[in-house]
Amino acid sequence: MSKRAIIVLGSKEKEITEKRVKFVESKVKKFNNLRIIFSGTKQEVEWMKKYSKLNAIYENKSETTLDNLLNSKNLIGDAEKVWIVTDKSHEFRTKFLARKVFKKIPFEVIGVEVPFYFKIKKLWYEISRLIKHAL
Repeated sequence: MSKRAIIVLGSKEKEITEKRVKFVESKVKKFNNLRIIFSGTKQEVEWMKKYSKLNAIYENKSETTLDNLLNSKNLIGDAEKVWIVTDKSHEFRTKFLARKVFKKIPFEVIGVEVPFYFKIKKLWYEISRLIKHAL
């Protein structure tokens, strides 16, 4: 069983999902024995399958970021380190939620760069969701 895992979070934006997957593909070549999980809605996971040749586990029952993390936690096995790949606009909230889910498992959230218009578009959404989770 792998001691390291990467969770790639899906996005409702096809272009952003592709950026996340391509980022992971460019980085994982130097790692052996790595468990990769594509997590999202059915549509998001289908996009990830389309964009990638990686041997990944498909988790397609998640509707929210919290779902992504909880459902993926059950699939990481005995991983001693988890990387969670999202994008820069989603990075802060993902870290906030991952602290709650991966209490005893070291993790790192990696935010892939996205176009400026996307960051602006997501700003209010991310703030409102963070407030919801914090209360």
